[in-house]
Amino acid sequence: MKLLRVVVLLMIVCGAGLGLFFCGRSASTPAMPTAIAKGKPSAVQKAPGAVKTVFPSGETISFGVYSNIVKVGSGALTYVGVVEGHHEVWQHVRLHVETLSVNDTEEVYGSKDFILPYRVDRRVRLFGRQEVIGEIYAPGNKSVTISKSTNGKAESPETIASDSALENVLLLIYRLRNDPELAVGRTYAVNLPTQKFELTVKSKTSLKVPLGKFQVFYIESKPSKYKIWMTDDQKRIPVRIQGLVSFGMVYMAATAVETP
Repeated sequence: MKLLRVVVLLMIVCGAGLGLFFCGRSASTPAMPTAIAKGKPSAVQKAPGAVKTVFPSGETISFGVYSNIVKVGSGALTYVGVVEGHHEVWQHVRLHVETLSVNDTEEVYGSKDFILPYRVDRRVRLFGRQEVIGEIYAPGNKSVTISKSTNGKAESPETIASDSALENVLLLIYRLRNDPELAVGRTYAVNLPTQKFELTVKSKTSLKVPLGKFQVFYIESKPSKYKIWMTDDQKRIPVRIQGLVSFGMVYMAATAVETP
């Protein structure tokens, strides 16, 4: 019965808040023309000005979703690669999480340096209810307009404004992975649509996950809500993430890495 309660609560949280961890969906600078806002950018094989990354396009990290030691679902984090949007290079990142009654896919498009998001497309199935959520960030990234429909019925859009540029948690993961200055003691100020916090590389340690045993950087937010364990090597794989699923001690642990 206790396990059942955990699973049910997890499914509810996944559907409502899997927006991604350091959450606030996990946005950017150029104006968003109607054609781009409604249609997905076209993929490009070679994009001028693209940032060199330590991870290849098409890389997928598979995860188990755990509550303590009980596996309650699975997920996958994919670096789709560079795409061309509004005459410039965008980065495209995808998160998919699935539990017994939740199926959540989030597509994030952002700046080539992984700092600012431009748009987010999200589809959620929760206990048979279908939700479609879109986020469009204004030029300068100091506001985001969020649209939502449930079972085809649209709700009134909501606009969230900030005094500084808004960010996205999925892009943040890749920004950390690609930061050549990542080191113990380094701190990042993060501004999401729903919260602000600092993220600090606290230490180096060893960690065992289903994928294997690794030497990792331990990264923690202040207040202590979000935690990332990222391998201390050239690949910088996030082998464990806590806070992406926003419920108690639920966390994601890496089970496999696939590259093209």
